[in-house]
Amino acid sequence: MIHIVLTRQKNHIRSIVISGHAESDVYGKDLVCAAVSAIAFGACNALDLLGSDCECSVRDNRIEFAVRTEDELTETILSTVMIQLETVQEGNSEFIDIRKMEV
Repeated sequence: MIHIVLTRQKNHIRSIVISGHAESDVYGKDLVCAAVSAIAFGACNALDLLGSDCECSVRDNRIEFAVRTEDELTETILSTVMIQLETVQEGNSEFIDIRKMEV
């Protein structure tokens, strides 16, 4: 299962952590994993290319977005990421778990 944890502070996104595997099909044919990966890597590229102060780290089975400085651009990109991930989850809830926390 893919686990996604969104952390907010005072109504601003502070972090998004994506970990695990969907295991909705065999390795290389897992469309749920492919969709989540495309969303996450596209966001990493957008944050980097548009000059956001958000760290994107990629490790085995884990992608993490950590906001260093709040700004409208970063909030918009990360909000869009969550909308996209929730859209993928709608049709694949047995493979994706999304949790939202306030700190």
